[in-house]
Amino acid sequence: MQKGIGWVGLMLLLSGCATALGGQNVPSGVDVSLLPKASPDATEILYLQSNMNCQFFVDGQPVITGKRVRMMVTKQNHQLVCKPEGYRAKEDYIQPPYDPSHPIGFTFLIEDKIPSEQTLVEQPAGAAVPKQRAVPISDVDTLPTAKSPTRKNAYAIVIGIERYREKLPAADFADRDAKLMGEYLTQILGYQEENVVIRLNEKASRTDLEKYIENWLPNHVEKGDSVFIYFSGHGAPNAKTGEAYLVPFDGDPAFVETTGYPLKRLYESLDKLPAREVVVLLDSCFSGAGGRSVIAKGARPLVLSAENSLMARGKTVVLSAGSGDQISSTYDQKGHGLLTYFFLKGLQGEADTNKDGAIDLHELFDYVKPQVERVARRDFNNEQTPQLMGNPEMLRKVRLLEGPKP
Repeated sequence: MQKGIGWVGLMLLLSGCATALGGQNVPSGVDVSLLPKASPDATEILYLQSNMNCQFFVDGQPVITGKRVRMMVTKQNHQLVCKPEGYRAKEDYIQPPYDPSHPIGFTFLIEDKIPSEQTLVEQPAGAAVPKQRAVPISDVDTLPTAKSPTRKNAYAIVIGIERYREKLPAADFADRDAKLMGEYLTQILGYQEENVVIRLNEKASRTDLEKYIENWLPNHVEKGDSVFIYFSGHGAPNAKTGEAYLVPFDGDPAFVETTGYPLKRLYESLDKLPAREVVVLLDSCFSGAGGRSVIAKGARPLVLSAENSLMARGKTVVLSAGSGDQISSTYDQKGHGLLTYFFLKGLQGEADTNKDGAIDLHELFDYVKPQVERVARRDFNNEQTPQLMGNPEMLRKVRLLEGPKP
């Protein structure tokens, strides 16, 4: 498909056309229609529809997949990337002008299939086709019916990295965790789609973390706003200093000082925001002992602490997967990180112990902690104790899910 071609008033439909890929008959194209409506602020509101379950990105920003979503775009060319479930992403460009009375229609042709949300098992040289592990369907994959009112002053950065450029061990299901967390934020917790940034795998490099944490957030967050940061992937310790690092897609634990993103730097950046509250959820660990933690070859696992003095005095609270010497486990039976699974399970209503329809952070932690400890001990013969850190007064104030209005 050629870039820079406009499709004003054009709709291309492929009726019943299919091709055999990977032994299955699948549609040969993803039919996409953009239904523009004029708005008074020099932008266009586009409702996006497609005939397949896809992940869409507009100018690098994720757009919730599905039947109809709302996008705000300015009057200029915009990159539209379509990632059909199970197939490689395709991209094209949307061009103005947009005619509010006509849809913009076009088709992304599907060419090659890839394993979708699956982990490839490394095979010996000369082996045939890599084995694929099917991802189980979990109960938390079905979103609950309870919803918070729209939160216009809430912003989130959601990061999930399963595959790494430096051939590190996979952080199983981390990208799947992040995608689902984004859906809970926008469809359950009231976050507006344009206020949620989701970065997965190769889209979550160190530069991406710096861009969105240190530039995008300060440009958007104002006094009194709420911020939510989610990271699912590997952490790593600095064997020389004992400092904890998030490992971005292009991170290398052997050169963690220059390729990793320091946890301390994250907290310092968040502390500078004028936000009323900042919640950080880390489904990773930093000991280097295994699980969602990596360490440079030849180095010994360390006992690290994810705490930072900024949290005790500031507005940032942190929910981490375990203490500094523990491993953050993957819940294979559910297809999610262990902490993430029970966090979402709690939001489904399990954490609402007083049955008032609202769930605050401390209430959710009281549910998550014993559940994670129980499963880690039972299924993995491992000790994993989630940690909730921050100013005690702040911990009591953070409300995740609002209850019904009286």
